[in-house]
Amino acid sequence: MDILSDILQTMKLRGTAYFRASFHSPWGMDIAAGQFANFHVVLDGSCWLRNHADGRLHELTAGDIAMFPHGSPHALSCTPECKTVPATTLLESTQREASDGTVFGGDGRATTTLVCGHFEYDRKLSHPLFETLDDLITVSPDTDFRPGWAITAAELASQISAGSTPGAAAIADRLAEALFIQALTGYIAERDDSESFLGALFDRQISQALSLMHEDIAYNWTLERLAQTVAMSRSQFAQRFRLLVGETPMLYLARWRMLRAHELLVATQRPLVDVAEAVGYRSEFAFSKAFKKIVGRPPGAVRRRLAARS
Repeated sequence: MDILSDILQTMKLRGTAYFRASFHSPWGMDIAAGQFANFHVVLDGSCWLRNHADGRLHELTAGDIAMFPHGSPHALSCTPECKTVPATTLLESTQREASDGTVFGGDGRATTTLVCGHFEYDRKLSHPLFETLDDLITVSPDTDFRPGWAITAAELASQISAGSTPGAAAIADRLAEALFIQALTGYIAERDDSESFLGALFDRQISQALSLMHEDIAYNWTLERLAQTVAMSRSQFAQRFRLLVGETPMLYLARWRMLRAHELLVATQRPLVDVAEAVGYRSEFAFSKAFKKIVGRPPGAVRRRLAARS
């Protein structure tokens, strides 16, 4: 079971590459906190990134990818000392066209080419994977992860999104999503963190338990059955699972069931009783009670809200 793919598909991750541009020195832009997960890909040149969460500076060079999964505030500039202005101010006041496309900033010779975009997912439907991610994720071509194709995907996504070909937006979005998934995979592989959900994906017994729950969500899993299946004692399994995932096995299963139920409510017209059975509940009443407790609103409200939008 590819747990990571299952989570990302269920969370309905949507990616958008919204521009490719060159920045001529001097330049600096400040990106405010927001509801989207921002990303920046350096295609050419270099720049400096300041993570406002901890004040640390990071030099980014060609091939580097920087992502902010929680939409944290940050700044990009040509040098560490360069003055920054709000991104909207820079992009609205200094734009000009050149032979190689849109250019921002001053008249200096130093040039940095970036592809910038964002990812969206429903923050109300949280999952330990996203809760585990750092404020800033960086992936470099100097690591074992070689993001050459991801760089190509980012540039292609920006080019397609700037065109008017039918279906261009959908293609660009899928490329941006693929970039995120690949960069996230590289981040997970490089990260030395054995006590988080990322560590759970590489723990043989805990990842096996997660796979069991993801593969057969409707099965009547109990703590005892899961522990026995992965050859651990009940207490050892419960302690190890909570250490890595951050919550008990039964709470994780309940939350995962509600995520999948939400997906079925939004993507299909299946009756509530069918949705309840699909995620392991024998009665619609028990399902509705659990759904409201975890999601914050009853399943019928999700359906009505969706109908009102259409």
